[in-house]
Amino acid sequence: MGSTTPGWLTLPEDEFQERYRPAKNFTSGYLHRVLVRALGSAVDGVPPDEALKHKPLVLDLASPLPPRLRFYVYTATQHPSERQLGTFKIQLTVGVTRDGKPAPPEAKRRWFDRADNIRPIAMGYHPDWNLFILWDADLHDLNGGFGSSKNVQTPPEIVWAALAKDISHGSRRLHGGLTETIVAARPHRLVEALSLRIDLSNEAMCEGLF
Repeated sequence: MGSTTPGWLTLPEDEFQERYRPAKNFTSGYLHRVLVRALGSAVDGVPPDEALKHKPLVLDLASPLPPRLRFYVYTATQHPSERQLGTFKIQLTVGVTRDGKPAPPEAKRRWFDRADNIRPIAMGYHPDWNLFILWDADLHDLNGGFGSSKNVQTPPEIVWAALAKDISHGSRRLHGGLTETIVAARPHRLVEALSLRIDLSNEAMCEGLF
């Protein structure tokens, strides 16, 4: 990492959570710090505190990951009111307009920012389970982008498998006949999960699955 290591990065996990975890309404600053801590030595330079406050977060990375990725990290939640009992979800709220400008709140459609050819990663973090869930950003950019607060979900069995085995992936059928493969992982397997997420997205594109 960079020459200056922030104190929050090296705190023991219990102390980090006590100091930085909000009582509710998990902030981008907290989610991004959790992300950077999970990626560890794969992060090539920790962003300044001001950058950590804003979504998305661009990180410079080391091999085996791409040199840069753009992370859209949301709090993953679980609601019994979902159609499939126990489903985990995030709400996509941040994106750009078709011409690449930040989408205003009133924009009906938005896309993930791909400026400078930096790949977007759609990710949820469940604070209570200490687990990351990675959706396919390429798929959710199809057919005119996504709405102002799109609900993206994962079946609970993918999460339970990751909690039991540290990493898992599985598929979910979407409206229109598309199939999305979702990856979930504990923090110490996140680098592996990101590599798998990228490989699965590339395979789906190359094979014309969407």
